[in-house]
Amino acid sequence: MTDQLAQSWWLILLSLASGVGGQTCLKIGLTQAGGNSSDDTLFSLIGLILRSPLVLAGLALYVLGALAWIAVLRRMDLSYAYPFLAINFVLIALVSQYVLGETIPVT
Repeated sequence: MTDQLAQSWWLILLSLASGVGGQTCLKIGLTQAGGNSSDDTLFSLIGLILRSPLVLAGLALYVLGALAWIAVLRRMDLSYAYPFLAINFVLIALVSQYVLGETIPVT
């Protein structure tokens, strides 16, 4: 398993960075779009996505991360690789607090 990790660490990092970057771009892009989210329809959401470069960038980062993750799964057992994705939760919470200014709930 150590051999598999040695060959796949950069793909894991790429997947993690793409996931965190993608979430951040999506949130900033959607926040900048403004409007009333309770009025969203499928077509208004599609229009919002197509008009927002940050939302498109977030989706592109997701595609990159998914491709990297698929490459990881070709090289490693899922039971060994999947726990690395837990790092995403921690990193997204930190970015939410320090970049987006959100509050991390204690409970």
